[in-house]
Order: sequence, then structure tokens, then C-alpha cells
Amino acid sequence: MADERAPSAPPGSGSPREPDKSPGTPDFAFLVASAIALVAAVVLVRNLLPAKRDLAETLRREETLRREIEGLDAEKERLERRENALRDDPAYLERDLRRQTGMTRPGEWIVR
Repeated sequence: MADERAPSAPPGSGSPREPDKSPGTPDFAFLVASAIALVAAVVLVRNLLPAKRDLAETLRREETLRREIEGLDAEKERLERRENALRDDPAYLERDLRRQTGMTRPGEWIVR
């Protein structure tokens, strides 16, 4: 019986030789693609974590400002009521002026 295998090219003859591959060895292209994917994942995670932290800080600041606005709105309403009372209620106006200046009517005593 004759050997039916094709003769392999002698080394240095210029024809490409197939690399030796064992069944569990990944090829170079797969390793490069895996490395690129790993680097991309690291860059993505490294850039997203600060963005998430910045978003959380922005949301906390927004909530703080919202509470501050609500407080200022309540103060504005209180001041508007006081303005209306000073404008429309002479008894309130007199009481407020006397409290601020410490003035009394004749015969009154200030007790503090």
C-alpha cells in the first residue's frame, strides 16, 4: 500500500505552512478581539461610574432646591398676607408699629 498523504512543503520553500492547532488553543484573531472587548468594557465602566455619581449628586441638589423653593413660596405667602393686613387692617398696623417702635399710648405700661 502506498502512502496517500500529500507531501508537505519543505521548510524554506516559500509556501505557507498551517500553524499547529490543538483543539483547545484559541487563535490570535480571537485573542485580539477579546482584548479589544475587555479594554472597551473597562473604558465604558470607568466612564459610566462617574457619570452615575454626578447624576445622583444632581438629583440630590435638585431635591434640595425643590424644598428650598417650597419654603420660599410659603414665606412669600406669609409676607403677602402681612402686607395685605398692614394695608387693610388699621388695628394690625397700629399693633405692629407699636411693637417695632416700643411706643405706648398714654397710661400704658410695657411689660417684657
